[in-house]
Amino acid sequence: MSFGLQSPYKGDSQTTRVLLLTFLSKNWYEIYGGNNLIYLFIIDSYFCTNQQQAESKAATAHHSEQIAKIFKAHGGFNQWAEMKTLKFSKDGEHHWIDLNSRKVLVEGQKRTIGFDGKNVWVVPDSLTNGARFYHNLYFYFYAMPFVLGDPGIHYEDVGNKQLFGMNLHGIKISYGDGVGDSPKDNYILYYNEESNTMKALMYTVTFRSQESSDKFSLIKYDTWQDVNGVLLPEKIQWYNFKNDSIGEMRNEVLFTNVSLSKDQVDQNLFAIREGAGIAGMQ
Repeated sequence: MSFGLQSPYKGDSQTTRVLLLTFLSKNWYEIYGGNNLIYLFIIDSYFCTNQQQAESKAATAHHSEQIAKIFKAHGGFNQWAEMKTLKFSKDGEHHWIDLNSRKVLVEGQKRTIGFDGKNVWVVPDSLTNGARFYHNLYFYFYAMPFVLGDPGIHYEDVGNKQLFGMNLHGIKISYGDGVGDSPKDNYILYYNEESNTMKALMYTVTFRSQESSDKFSLIKYDTWQDVNGVLLPEKIQWYNFKNDSIGEMRNEVLFTNVSLSKDQVDQNLFAIREGAGIAGMQ
């Protein structure tokens, strides 16, 4: 699911800033000379700081108290929000994500998948099947819990549940209509109430059917690594889950070569390549 957020404060503060700077730059320069332009820098910095603070508050205003505690235990949502580029590898695949635009590149052994902000493209063009569903799948699983702070999300307390021999508290996450490709997806994040760290994720898949489902899959999150000040999973494990009972582990994914940076990746990385096919909703 890829979407952006524009601050409701941006227009007013930007207009005021431009008008004031225009007035001051003209009058101060004429009266006092160029040496006093340092004051313009101070005022400009003041408005930029206020605008950034307003946008930060707007981006987190919908967070529940519970989810905010979980983000804090994992390094803080503001720390995560400062990052612009995420890279990781898994099972011979290499993933690049622009965290602002949610553009994606996945280079695998058999195919390369990209999302340029509009289309999901695939090289070779004969392997487009399933690419739209897959292109950001592991980004969402890997960037837990922070992707559950995206705009358009609703939170609901679902109480405690015994999972993996632990008494964990759950938060159900659902999406507003029209948010992403699968707005009917549901997630339940389970966390330790003492440490506020995430321990498990239950989720439904509605991408193809676009119909609500009560069939949940289960992932265990119990090994974390510090990446530039935030805790991200070192590995995740899928378990068979049926009739509210946990079965055997059926898959484990290890994440390596992890990088989280405040530098923006070259946007040409995500551009459609020659010979690419465009993936549909199949």
